[in-house]
Amino acid sequence: MTGRPAAPAEGSRLLGGLGAPLLLVLTGTGLLHTTVRSDVYLRYVKEGLWPYLVASGALLSVLGFAGLAAELVRRLREEPEAGHADERGDEGPGHRDDDDGHGHGHGHGHGHGGVTQVAWLLAVPALALMFVAPPALGAYTASRGGAVSGGAGQSVYGGLGDAPTTPLSLEEFIGRSVHAPKTLEGREVRLMGFVSAGKAPGTWYLNRLKLSCCAADARTLHVEVHGAKAPAADTWVEVTGVLRAGRVSAENPVPAMDAGALEPVASPRNPYLDAPPTDG
Repeated sequence: MTGRPAAPAEGSRLLGGLGAPLLLVLTGTGLLHTTVRSDVYLRYVKEGLWPYLVASGALLSVLGFAGLAAELVRRLREEPEAGHADERGDEGPGHRDDDDGHGHGHGHGHGHGGVTQVAWLLAVPALALMFVAPPALGAYTASRGGAVSGGAGQSVYGGLGDAPTTPLSLEEFIGRSVHAPKTLEGREVRLMGFVSAGKAPGTWYLNRLKLSCCAADARTLHVEVHGAKAPAADTWVEVTGVLRAGRVSAENPVPAMDAGALEPVASPRNPYLDAPPTDG
């Protein structure tokens, strides 16, 4: 019976030196998978952070593989030394390193099992980066975030040209409605965003989420749509219409538009880049 407690210690010694470098490898590989092999990283951070994420992923992977190599070399060196120790009989009857004096063995690695288990739990989010990519923020976030004013720092807007319909980003449309509504009077515009439920019957919101750095600081751009049946929440659409008359304040920058046409579209590659819709 005294030999049973040695099993956890052996398992701890087996994995204890591998947990940290493996975690580094998994995290680095996950970062590289979401940046080099796909565009999944755009669901979390701004596109401008791509080089930093790639560099971080590469560095973590290199450090992890270096740690694995060092651990394997250490173990290969220990095996011959352990064999020589057994031949010399160093662990004779009087050897009591693993004995507490009462005949109960306690392996040296016994206290490291918890650290190894925590390391493997930390590997779960790293694996999730590769196999379980969550969707971008959408209607749920938009319905709970306060609206922000588009182009709040701008006081002068140029003309919209002579085209019958002008594509605009939501930020510019909102900015013009707050600071220069006359530039939108009678002008048909085309906007793109995702759908969320409106507060009043027969209305719904066209939304974009704008990031300062990452998804945690997402801010919502809202346009209230009238005159068209609401698509399902989180559906990406292009809406053609005109600004509805009425003052839009900077304190509550949510302009309303009367929709003349609506077309479902595929979600953009970068869901947080508020760009005008294109014909491409």
